[in-house]
Amino acid sequence: MPLDFFIVDTQSPPVLGLKACIDLDMIKLVLSVSSPERDAESIVDEFADVFTGIGLFPGECNIHLDPSATPVVHPPRRVPFALRDRLREELDSMEDQGIIKKVTEPTDWVNALCVVEKPKTGKLRVCLDPRDLNNAIKRPHYSLPTLEDITPKLAGARYFSVMDARSGYWAVKLSEKSSYLTTFNTIVGRYRFCRLPFGIVSAQDVFQQKIDEICEGLPGVVAILDDILVYGKTKEEHDRNLRTMLVRSREKGVRLNPEKRTVCVPEVSYFGHCLTPDGIKPDPQKVAAIKEMTPPKDRAELETILGMVNYLAKFAPSLSDINAPLRQLLRQDSEFLWDKQHDVAFQKMKDIITREPGPVLAFFDTSKDLTLQVDASKYGLGAVLLQEGKPLAYASKSLTDTEINYAQIEKELLAILWGCKRFHQYVYGRHITVESDHKPLEAIIRKPLSAAPPRLQRMILQLQKYSFTIVHVPGKNIPVADTLSRKSMPCLDENFSEGTDVQVHTVLSALPVTDAKLFVCEKKQREMCRCLH
Repeated sequence: MPLDFFIVDTQSPPVLGLKACIDLDMIKLVLSVSSPERDAESIVDEFADVFTGIGLFPGECNIHLDPSATPVVHPPRRVPFALRDRLREELDSMEDQGIIKKVTEPTDWVNALCVVEKPKTGKLRVCLDPRDLNNAIKRPHYSLPTLEDITPKLAGARYFSVMDARSGYWAVKLSEKSSYLTTFNTIVGRYRFCRLPFGIVSAQDVFQQKIDEICEGLPGVVAILDDILVYGKTKEEHDRNLRTMLVRSREKGVRLNPEKRTVCVPEVSYFGHCLTPDGIKPDPQKVAAIKEMTPPKDRAELETILGMVNYLAKFAPSLSDINAPLRQLLRQDSEFLWDKQHDVAFQKMKDIITREPGPVLAFFDTSKDLTLQVDASKYGLGAVLLQEGKPLAYASKSLTDTEINYAQIEKELLAILWGCKRFHQYVYGRHITVESDHKPLEAIIRKPLSAAPPRLQRMILQLQKYSFTIVHVPGKNIPVADTLSRKSMPCLDENFSEGTDVQVHTVLSALPVTDAKLFVCEKKQREMCRCLH
């Protein structure tokens, strides 16, 4: 490229201008700068203030009492001499943080104090013992979300973070009137809680409502009590949601625990389960604990073990059949005699839970088609909810003595009705495909209602609120539902007794003799007996 040079009569080094340097490609002019991708942890580091101190949510909380309740006053409980100095220090610390405040005036309610020594740190935990107060509190009964409620939102998520709200309930300020209700007695005088204390029967309702209000409108954020879950389909989406959540936390006075945070991982433990891009798995820690279990020595230990594995029933379709010999030992009319068959059942139960690769239940996706596979055997019903061939949930139930005598077509239709009711939260309000190995069902559903027998009519009427198409599938192609129906568990679903309750009520109300008539007849009979004697 031609350049113009100027010669000057002076002693100086040659000078090239900016334009000449650019033309000679000696300097590159960059018109835009893209910053390197930020790590999720560095985003968290920007909000160091959110991870220090105790939070303070907006507004105040009121504790509502039954007006007929009688106040109770408890004297101070004795505290071991070795703990007294540490108790004073903890009370002073809580007072400095604004958690509690000294009380000098008389109060109607005085609660007891419970002091617990933490085993790892030796630090004292000061708790309220509000059993009498709880009996008088009118609980608001706010609905707490479950894992089943939030998992449909997680469909497609590949990155997860979990944050813990620090000191939980203490972030909720009590109104002054409610604060005096939490007055408690100690060896150094009375105090009252200025923040919502642990142990109050309404605490979880109040806290969940507050945390829902704070998280409202945040994309990719859900919370169950003090566990806040952030998720995203891509890392960029996750990081954006994480930043938005931290900004909201700063604005609303939420403080998070730096020691209990998990940031931007493909798998995370949340409420006893492991969330992954493929779906839900059992929590590895719980699986490991079950793997290390030894055979129980008595009925109480067996109840504890079966309780531990019970939450895994949705991951193991045949679990109820495997542990059937163990459940027999829990019967009141059965003596606890552990033998070889129980050892075999116990080991099989552990193997199916701890098998590799572990079971995975897919996240429910509202944009995908839903399939309900059902089957009925002689003694039970089975159902599996599927999307794209992946299981979302398993369920089974034993038939009652009356239902065992149903005709097979009645059992098969009952399986559809029960499956729809069991998975009502998923299937209601959308069209689903029902797969059954009983071909006559396709015809009976298409016929006029009047052409069906009375029992089938009642079932079909109850199914009217659901939209579905029945497809016949050979039994060999629905092995899981078939297995569940043959290895069923007793059904404890209260909703399934509605039809029975209505029929019994109808029979009672149609009886020719009422209670009043029966009372009059008995009175006349007693009078006749007196006359005869």
